[in-house]
Amino acid sequence: MPAVQATLEYLQKLPLYEEEKPYWCFLPPHEGFDPDALRVDNLEFENHSDIKIEDIRELGREVTIDNYGFEVLQHQSEFARFDRAHDVEQYRVETEALLEEKMGAVHVKCYDSRLRKNITFVRNALDLNDLLLTEGPARGAHNDITYESGPIVIDRYLSTDVKRKFLKPGYRIRIVNTWRTLNPLLEDRPLALCDSRSVDPEDLVAADRIIPNAVGEVYYLTYNPNHRWFWLEKQTPSEPLAFVMYDTKAGSHARFCPHVSFVNPNASQGAAPRESIETRSIVITKE
Repeated sequence: MPAVQATLEYLQKLPLYEEEKPYWCFLPPHEGFDPDALRVDNLEFENHSDIKIEDIRELGREVTIDNYGFEVLQHQSEFARFDRAHDVEQYRVETEALLEEKMGAVHVKCYDSRLRKNITFVRNALDLNDLLLTEGPARGAHNDITYESGPIVIDRYLSTDVKRKFLKPGYRIRIVNTWRTLNPLLEDRPLALCDSRSVDPEDLVAADRIIPNAVGEVYYLTYNPNHRWFWLEKQTPSEPLAFVMYDTKAGSHARFCPHVSFVNPNASQGAAPRESIETRSIVITKE
């Protein structure tokens, strides 16, 4: 299909961020604290319209995680729904096997997952350790890992034995996101992926993501008309996206992949709200 023209959400270029680092706190409600009533971030976004988003299907086999930073995998999951925490745990194991096969990895550690649904949530309790916790679509074009936070994530989630075996010359370590729709045919809020080779370093703004007992760092993307965006029209559950968020291998290849969901101008009226599951994995391959 031809490309679509759509609106994407970017971080604003504010003087504030020259003095105060962008941040976002993901804190559960507790006595005396209501995250819906109290501001828990200093993020200000802006919409840019009429952005061309090309259909990956038009590019064929040339789109791989090594050149564009993302790839469409062909894989039928054993899980169509997630009703138990055990289902999510097994999906993580399934993802490890998938990435090991598709990327020729010698070791894969899936350390995180997230269920999402494009609806408004009203709740007065939130358990960040609940594997079935479901959130809405993430805001703002972003990359989940920075060059500073990548090594911290790798050190946090790999065992001592694995680090001793693979953290040395001859091995390449990437942090890879997989993103799979749970809708039979996705129309509502699909994902847009940016070719990082079209991103200037100054387009990236590091921001803190603060959760209980940990602080992570992500990149938010500011607008540049040179950005080249892609999507997978009418994505099905057997077409998960894999995209890189961090890569220890230096070079001009795609080493990260900003992404954000968007309102699909071609969605049929009454399209089912998007449901999806994403994972984050440390993938180790031989150089």
